Amino acid sequence: MNARRMLLIGMAGVVLLLAGCSMGSLMIQERRSPYDFDRTVALVQENARAQGWLVPKVHNFQQSLVKHGQPDPGRLTVIKLCKPEFATRMFGSDDTKYVSVMAPCSISVYEKTDGNTYVASMRMGLIGHLMGAEVGRVMADVDADDRQILRFLEQTD
Repeated sequence: MNARRMLLIGMAGVVLLLAGCSMGSLMIQERRSPYDFDRTVALVQENARAQGWLVPKVHNFQQSLVKHGQPDPGRLTVIKLCKPEFATRMFGSDDTKYVSVMAPCSISVYEKTDGNTYVASMRMGLIGHLMGAEVGRVMADVDADDRQILRFLEQTD
């Protein structure tokens, strides 16, 4: 990757980071689940596997933080997802290996004090537009799968 492109990506990252302080929903989408916590976690995993994704890790942050003497944040789980075909496309070139910092993909499920369960996910399509080239094409594919994985969030109570 040439220096100019790296500089532009870096500058865009800084702008997004600063903008994220006031516009978090630009890069991360949060939606309320129509289901309880356990069902939501299960649906994310089931739908991901149905789209050909692996689920290499499910992090129970509540358990981990309490175990390390931290205040209980409530139910909070981060589901790590990987689709080998996308990873191969993304990391197959030296010019795109840097994107591995965002791998594997994550979907977070948590309860808030209002008693509802929420799902947070990255807006991969938007990230892809910012990065362009092959990274952008892969991110567009990731975004399409994310929409299928999280389609249950479009249901009403």
